[in-house]
Amino acid sequence: MESQVVDELLSLQEMDGEIARSRVELSAMEEESRLLEERLEAARRGESAIAVRVEEADRALRQYERTVQAGRATLKRLQQRAQEVAKQRAAMAARVEMDAARQNLDSAETAMLEGMQVQDRVRAEHQAALEALELEQQAADERLSEINRLSAELADSLAIQRDRRENRALRIDGSVRSVYDRVRAGRTSEALAPVVEGVCGHCFTSIPLQRQAEIRGGKALIVCETCGVILHADR
Repeated sequence: MESQVVDELLSLQEMDGEIARSRVELSAMEEESRLLEERLEAARRGESAIAVRVEEADRALRQYERTVQAGRATLKRLQQRAQEVAKQRAAMAARVEMDAARQNLDSAETAMLEGMQVQDRVRAEHQAALEALELEQQAADERLSEINRLSAELADSLAIQRDRRENRALRIDGSVRSVYDRVRAGRTSEALAPVVEGVCGHCFTSIPLQRQAEIRGGKALIVCETCGVILHADR
């Protein structure tokens, strides 16, 4: 294989390596963008869940307040009734009703206080969640904007790299290029490797002396029988 052909293939391989690295980088940016969106969505779901708890706490507290108001009204009515009754048995019955009403009112007031504590706690959690979401949204927006800019630049660069690669490939003999493309599409992205001290520079398999002579002669493409790369003389 002539030295010029080797140089052309090595140059093509370097371009393919650059394209592969650009693709990996672009894919990494897309993955980071996806993960940022997932984190934001999780934060939004968390905030929404706490907002539901706030609504439930508000609704429960309103119910407690109505129960307390009703209990107070009932106790006041029973107190008035107790003052009006004259007979001892009726007065005793009124006091029993008042005691029961007072116990119910105490329970309702206790529940209302607990409801107020729950409301304060979930509102504080919701406020913290809102603040955290706002910070995360701001950071994500900044990073996503940067990712979009870098991705656009990388996509433009990748298009240029592909054009350069195609132009370089057109200057290589079709049969040679076909072998190169077939090797790259196989088990390894490195299509060429030098013969170093009698072994393949890719898989380090020993190359027979006759094969080494053919490779140095450069008359044809010689591939490693073990790993399949195109072999060339060490330089």
